[in-house]
Amino acid sequence: MSLVTGIVKELRERKLWPIAVGLIVALVAVPVLLSKKAPTDLVTPEAGAGLPYSSGTALPAITVKTTPGPSNLPGRGRDPFTPQHIGTTATTASVTSAPASSTTTAGTGSTGSTDTTSTTSTTSGGSSTAGTTAPTAPAPTTPTPAPPKPGPAGLTATQSYQVSLAITTKSGGLNTIAPLERLSVLPNLKQPLLTELGVLQGGQQVIFVVEPGAVVSGPGTCTPGPIDCEILTLAPGQTEGVSQQTSTGSTPVALFSVDSITAANHPSVAAANQARQTASQAGRELLANSPLGALSLFQYDPNVGAVVDLRNLTVGGN
Repeated sequence: MSLVTGIVKELRERKLWPIAVGLIVALVAVPVLLSKKAPTDLVTPEAGAGLPYSSGTALPAITVKTTPGPSNLPGRGRDPFTPQHIGTTATTASVTSAPASSTTTAGTGSTGSTDTTSTTSTTSGGSSTAGTTAPTAPAPTTPTPAPPKPGPAGLTATQSYQVSLAITTKSGGLNTIAPLERLSVLPNLKQPLLTELGVLQGGQQVIFVVEPGAVVSGPGTCTPGPIDCEILTLAPGQTEGVSQQTSTGSTPVALFSVDSITAANHPSVAAANQARQTASQAGRELLANSPLGALSLFQYDPNVGAVVDLRNLTVGGN
């Protein structure tokens, strides 16, 4: 009891005994209050009597609207039955088993792989879904034709020039003349529009006389000029068009080009000289009566077997 007496004495000295008494009363009152039973004499309403009358404040009236109100949403509307846009890239899907922690990206690179498709695999729960994009077909490439071989720059004593010519026909076909006789009339004797004068000295071009009434168009070089063309210089691989001039304009007749210029070998110098002198008689007669002034600037020399451009000659050796 000395312990209890000491505590009481200390509480009196510090004047804390009212607090101690209050705590003891609370410890006793709380269990007593909690042990009381709730009242059981609640009134049970009779069946069908409805809800009991409430004297409280009346609740506000509630109105239920059965028709939907207008909805003003921003933006353009979309028909839900219209299918969404589908990409044009063809893809296929496949499911393969793979470790849960693997993520693989494969494609064509510099590692030497021959796979032409790119695949991305993302795994989840031990399975991966791969999408394969169909490869794009490469654009077709147009082969570049090999440039025609240039003709020989000069001839030996036993050689002569030979020309291969291609010209279109009225039916749309192609006629190849090889070898082309010098002074040949083109496209034919009934329609003399061009006369092949010969190979220009140097072996790189062929000279054509443009007869009166003919009009040429293309990459060839005209003398004296493109408007009043009398002499046409054409290289192998160049395609030129020839038309017939009429009172109302001009009518296309044919397309022609020089396929090649080559040197023909002969058994003797006499045989080579004879070949150099050979020419079409119809062309000789046509040129003999030609009114073209530029024709005098291009003379055929049998000694060199080619046409000499007299404009390149100098007077007095200077």
